[in-house]
Amino acid sequence: MAMLGIFRKRGLTEIINLFCLITGIFIIIILPVRKVIWYDETVSILISKGISPDTRLQFDNTDIVPSTAISQFNTVPHVFEATVSDNANSFIYNLGLHWYTLLFGNKLADYMWFSKLISIATLVAFWMLCKLFFNNNIFTSVAIVLLSTDIDFIAMSHEIRAYAMGIFFITMAAINFYKFMYTAGKPKWLLLTGLFSVAAILAHFLSVYIIIVFLVILVWKKGRSLRTTKYILAMSIPVLLIAVYFLLTYPGLQTMSRQNQEIQQKAIAAGFSNLEVLMRAMKFSAINLKIVFPSFIDNNLVIIISFLVVIILYVAGVKLATGKEQKRNLHLLFALSTTSSLFMALLCLKSHHYTALYYRYFSFCLPFCCLFVAYVLYVFFTNPNLNRLFSAGTACLFIVPSIILFGTWARKNKPVVKYSHPMVTSRISRESRKIEVPQWRDAFIINALLPDGFKLDYFRNPAAADFTIYNPDGPLRIPVIRNDD
Repeated sequence: MAMLGIFRKRGLTEIINLFCLITGIFIIIILPVRKVIWYDETVSILISKGISPDTRLQFDNTDIVPSTAISQFNTVPHVFEATVSDNANSFIYNLGLHWYTLLFGNKLADYMWFSKLISIATLVAFWMLCKLFFNNNIFTSVAIVLLSTDIDFIAMSHEIRAYAMGIFFITMAAINFYKFMYTAGKPKWLLLTGLFSVAAILAHFLSVYIIIVFLVILVWKKGRSLRTTKYILAMSIPVLLIAVYFLLTYPGLQTMSRQNQEIQQKAIAAGFSNLEVLMRAMKFSAINLKIVFPSFIDNNLVIIISFLVVIILYVAGVKLATGKEQKRNLHLLFALSTTSSLFMALLCLKSHHYTALYYRYFSFCLPFCCLFVAYVLYVFFTNPNLNRLFSAGTACLFIVPSIILFGTWARKNKPVVKYSHPMVTSRISRESRKIEVPQWRDAFIINALLPDGFKLDYFRNPAAADFTIYNPDGPLRIPVIRNDD
């Protein structure tokens, strides 16, 4: 504590925290060194331009389509229709990406920068959240370093998907939730918690597993006091908003239900078991909480031991906490980081296991995982009866493997090209007037990556193995690369 006091008096803590924040922003900006897109990102790109899976049906009776016929879908009503046609998920993200590209352009980098700017805003919001827990002491820097070197967080910061936006809105909801629960208890903090929670759901439905934890804690701690008129009004506005959206997008929710039924059949065929769901949830929880050994050795014994280490550290933190506030904060962060992953596993079982397959589905709890780890270290270092060498060793257990894992990933990450469409658009010049494509979906993707108003005719040739750009000096052929898995 004496060392922390010296930092505070000299203003070094604020400088270090700001330096770590700027460094985290710099990491978001510079990575990845090379960007490639995959199938889900092409879906986001097309929906933001009002192109749904059914749009191609309008052109099935022709083999020539001008770019103007495709660009007519680039409107807000079409973006909404395309979102509903897909599965009603990520409407706020799709709409935001639509407006952003209208303002700043349609290059692949422009689509990517939308997520980068959201992630930068998330890092700033996370810094604000940390200040509520640490009062801007040096452990704010620890939390920021852990989040800004998290592979999943950095990966989502450039992915053309809604995860980064969902993480941002969840973080903003957490700030207001904490203020309502543990500071003033004003109705405006409850209202803002609800509005940001609704925004998170409309950015990505899976963020609901964090909001479930918010609701459980809210009802458990303040159940009776919420019955007053001012609190009921504060809660009713977000509930009404989400109800109206679900009512308007009901066909999309039915589509999602059908998709889940198809996934169920694939899961049964693959022999995907409930035990595997549990093991994946434990694995992702441990890694998100910076016990990263399952990333290096992926077997069930290592996963179980790593998850037990998380539980032991939580219990130790509660036992060593020096006051009610520290214990309360540990309980809250453990619930938001670990318990939320169990809710994720339950949702996974409901949706037939698909959601347990990927790290990114667990990304919405990342801010709380990093904050939990930093807070455990804060408890250890501020306990006067605990050996400083033990506290330093515990810090190394979290931080050193995490940074090694991040550095290894950043150095070795060499993504494979799954779509050659960005390369095609880079070779199209103002003199180009015609391009041959195998499928209309190829034309939609290429058109979405060209400047608004660009004039080009698309010719469909299902037998084509190359994209052929017809320039004044002759045709230019680029092999078709399209991995729709």
